[in-house]
Amino acid sequence: MNREHVTILKFISILQRNTNRYFDLMLEEDGIGSGQQFFLLRIYENKDITMLDLSRLGSFDKGTVTKAVQKLTEEGYVTVTTDQNDKRVRHLNTTDKALPVIEKLYEVRNEWINSILKDLDENERLTLFNTLDDVANTSSSVIQKIISEKGEKSE
Repeated sequence: MNREHVTILKFISILQRNTNRYFDLMLEEDGIGSGQQFFLLRIYENKDITMLDLSRLGSFDKGTVTKAVQKLTEEGYVTVTTDQNDKRVRHLNTTDKALPVIEKLYEVRNEWINSILKDLDENERLTLFNTLDDVANTSSSVIQKIISEKGEKSE
């Protein structure tokens, strides 16, 4: 067994856990954490996005999206409206109350990225980004292929 392939998952896991912890610490006073920050930014950047499109955008299952949106709604950061043509479809938008939190999210995210990439020059950063993008896209393709082969419904 080639241990190098296993080790990369360890590093990705550590990075993900530390990133979540960082967002949890930095956003604690705003009533949200790492679990909601992605969704709040995507809703802000994609006015009137549907819950289904939000789940596709982040490759999340519908239950995860529902839970995150519920928390953001409870905090008063997101509104959910029913589509007039299809009552099953829900549209999401951010509220005015969310705007300072959204601005803070961009700052917190940039600070984190700059902190963890501080030892990389611009070329190394770009290479890392492109490589991770390729690996993420490949992982999505592999999962979709497995789902298709098993005859399961894709989210």
